[in-house]
Amino acid sequence: MSENSPTSENRSDLIDQLVGSYLTLPVLFSWRHARGLPFPDTFSGARLELKGLATAWVNLEQIIWRADEVRFIHGLPASIRLKTPSIELVIGQAELDRWLGQFRLPYRLELAADGLIVHTELAGFPLAQFETRLEVVGGWFALEPKRASIFGVPSYVPSLFKSYLPLPPLSKETRLSKVTHKSGQLRLRFAIDDFDEEISPGLLLRLRKRFFPVFEQLSGLLGSKD
Repeated sequence: MSENSPTSENRSDLIDQLVGSYLTLPVLFSWRHARGLPFPDTFSGARLELKGLATAWVNLEQIIWRADEVRFIHGLPASIRLKTPSIELVIGQAELDRWLGQFRLPYRLELAADGLIVHTELAGFPLAQFETRLEVVGGWFALEPKRASIFGVPSYVPSLFKSYLPLPPLSKETRLSKVTHKSGQLRLRFAIDDFDEEISPGLLLRLRKRFFPVFEQLSGLLGSKD
């Protein structure tokens, strides 16, 4: 699927307003091709972007839904069908620092251009630095160390050291498919099984429950209202 921004694809302010009104939050919806008469009901290369969303964990800069095809099926109630969907969570350094600061943890997590770096401290004095890789362990996001330095000296990586990102656990239908690093930002892409869902009250609540098992603890991952 194209990685282009919405401005390089087809967009409609009216559709943004209609979708945003139903979801009760601002959105940007774009697509590459549309078909259906008298009104388009099938969109190929679809992309739905939500910005600045709060969760019970770390707040997110963006959430981006993508699908090879989105089809609206008429009926009472109507339904929506997604083929090859994915969801991307974008985490910023400032929000991550704000979240970690609540707990006075003995380490600081840096979103670097080539990975995630854990800085451990004691009374504000730097002790060690670990370069880590992101893994999914039991549905949770684990930071597994790959290199370490103690007081600036390269050192053995302790196998017992492991930390976790403050994000909701994954469901069995959600798989981490891509990690993109950038200085001050982390993008996590998840592949999701094809699904159909009724367009009825509680739509976002059902999606939260399906793809993020602790949905009741979220405060706006996909919107605070349904």
